[in-house]
Amino acid sequence: MKARSWNILGWTFGVAGASLLPIAGVGYGLYWNDRLVLRVAAEHAARGATTPAEKVLRLGRFVYHQHGFRHNEGFFLFPSMRATAAQVLAGGGDCADKSRLLVALLREVGVSATPFMCMHPRTGRPAHTAVEATIGPGEHMVFDPVFDLWFPKPNDGYFGLLELRNDSSILRRRLDELVSLRGRRTQVAVYNRADSVYAAASTVNWDKNVATRAAWSVLHPWLGEDIWRLRRPVVLEEPTLAAASLGAAIAAAMLSGGLGCRRRARCADRSASPAVSYGARPSKTTGGLPRGLPQAIGG
Repeated sequence: MKARSWNILGWTFGVAGASLLPIAGVGYGLYWNDRLVLRVAAEHAARGATTPAEKVLRLGRFVYHQHGFRHNEGFFLFPSMRATAAQVLAGGGDCADKSRLLVALLREVGVSATPFMCMHPRTGRPAHTAVEATIGPGEHMVFDPVFDLWFPKPNDGYFGLLELRNDSSILRRRLDELVSLRGRRTQVAVYNRADSVYAAASTVNWDKNVATRAAWSVLHPWLGEDIWRLRRPVVLEEPTLAAASLGAAIAAAMLSGGLGCRRRARCADRSASPAVSYGARPSKTTGGLPRGLPQAIGG
């Protein structure tokens, strides 16, 4: 390829990459603006809570009462990215929406949490979504923000995801208890006990495709049972952050490619330039000067 072609390609990559930087900047700005809104809401709702478990209960019940349980139609850029946590805060949502909001709110008050999916026992597809929070070293707590549902242990503490996976009776007993306390006309009374079970609950759908199955085969020997509660990356639950990060990564790749093309153009330009010979041997016919150089006049 000629130097001119490399130059054109380099400038094309450079301009395209540079044009993506402001878009990525807008995405990051929206993300931090959303976080500010969520922080104000989280601190207000969790006011007075002193332990991580109390914060989970306060914020979980706050999300439960937010604007109903229908799917939130909002989204950022693409419908597949679903509603942002701030959009769910403003308009409510279904189990996946409210779980996303609860995780985001808990993050703002210093509690680590992740959404997880209850897989359908027959199809293996996600049937329901809830949240597991870390409330202490080796201590975890599940909260379902659609049914105002959590699982206290008989003596002290709370059941986590792995315990619910391994003992299906915990869910059944807790649902019976809450229906008895709240009545049969409440939200918890319509919980789908046949499909929204915890026996195959996981933060990642490891059986989704070949790539996820391969990842599971690599990670499972190292993580053991903890693979089912592997925390989902924040970028997967924050559409604005995901779009901004993707835009920044593409911009960086294009700018790097543009610089590489410009270097190739300089190399091609040098290789195409005629070589200049230095140190030619003196010529007898020109009085000791190299051939082709004129003699000095008057000397």
